[in-house]
Amino acid sequence: MTSDACRSGEVKIDRWIFWPTIASLGIVFAFTILCELPGSVSFVMIPISLLIYAIASVALLTMAVIYAIKKRPRRAASLLMVLIAPACLWFPISWMADCVHLGLTVGFGGARGFAVYDWSVGLAGGPNTFLIHDDTGQIALPMAEHSQPSDLENGFGEVCAGNVRHLLSHYYVCTF
Repeated sequence: MTSDACRSGEVKIDRWIFWPTIASLGIVFAFTILCELPGSVSFVMIPISLLIYAIASVALLTMAVIYAIKKRPRRAASLLMVLIAPACLWFPISWMADCVHLGLTVGFGGARGFAVYDWSVGLAGGPNTFLIHDDTGQIALPMAEHSQPSDLENGFGEVCAGNVRHLLSHYYVCTF
């Protein structure tokens, strides 16, 4: 609106805006992948991303309060969604980042039987994180319920049995 329209007493229309929320979800997804890179990259990116998030949160909360005071509740709620949506969708965003790493680790071929991939130094996680492919799915069961010999599990059966997070298909993530 022009300044003439504001002087004439016209009221600004209160509208929902969704592009900031969509942009924030994309940024959080990118930072999730970047912060899980190995070595010094994540060491630098994690504090930087937390600082950026803190500054952006204060700015967005301030703007939301200003819009609420100006009697524009839709605009204020739209800005609050920028902060709420990534928090509500954190687990799906993290799962998607793990699936991207799964694709980079295994590719399109996949594994057969029992295979272990070290994710301790890579895109997906911190120390002692492993991607496990188990056709039988027994790695998700307690060790007492395994029907196959433990030597087929390369020592991971004792450590990861019943202590895995299902990722996709026959792939599990074990962190110990």
